[in-house]
Amino acid sequence: DSSRGRVHGRQGALHFGRDTSARRVRQDATAFTVLFVGTLKPWHGLDVLVDAFAGVRDRVPDARLLLVGDGPEREAVLARADAIGVGDAVEHAGAVPPSDVPPLLLRADVAVAPYPPLDGFYFSPLKVYEYLAAGLPVVASAVGELPGVLEHGRVGVLVPPGDAAALADTLVALARDDDRRAALGARAREVAVERHDWSVVVRRALGFAGVRLPEHAGARRG
Repeated sequence: DSSRGRVHGRQGALHFGRDTSARRVRQDATAFTVLFVGTLKPWHGLDVLVDAFAGVRDRVPDARLLLVGDGPEREAVLARADAIGVGDAVEHAGAVPPSDVPPLLLRADVAVAPYPPLDGFYFSPLKVYEYLAAGLPVVASAVGELPGVLEHGRVGVLVPPGDAAALADTLVALARDDDRRAALGARAREVAVERHDWSVVVRRALGFAGVRLPEHAGARRG
């Protein structure tokens, strides 16, 4: 059943059930939670994210930042958050097994992919597909294939890479607009199922290779 939304993760498939946006559970019922999932490395723009989050906290005082993942930038990121006065609002979940990722995604209000300028750098934004599958509004840098994936303003929101002020402004606008977050999250989920479900990806890859499967092939029974 492709409507379950299976996105192939780093160590296996991540599974998301139906109606994910209706099942989001926040750590704090009043906290606007921004989520980042990924390895904490320089090319993920984490310094920009922390600076942007400080700008969010200035206007949304109860906002929180949830970081899921680990890597060489961990100490620098957390130290930067402390230095600019938002360390107490940053939660670092560390590296978690793939099975623990979906519940963390469902705690968030908005998910981010704040890549810096990446001219000539190839990357596969798996985290963005995971965010979409979870029915999360996505804010990402306009780099690589992301403009095509997010269709600015329709599936997600794009910001200039490396621009902490633009990222902060976008997150604040979403924090103040429940309806827009709901609309973006619903469309994100639709796009994940229609275009990025694992069975769809396999069918597309086989199509590129000249293999055509019957329409019912790969459908799950039950």
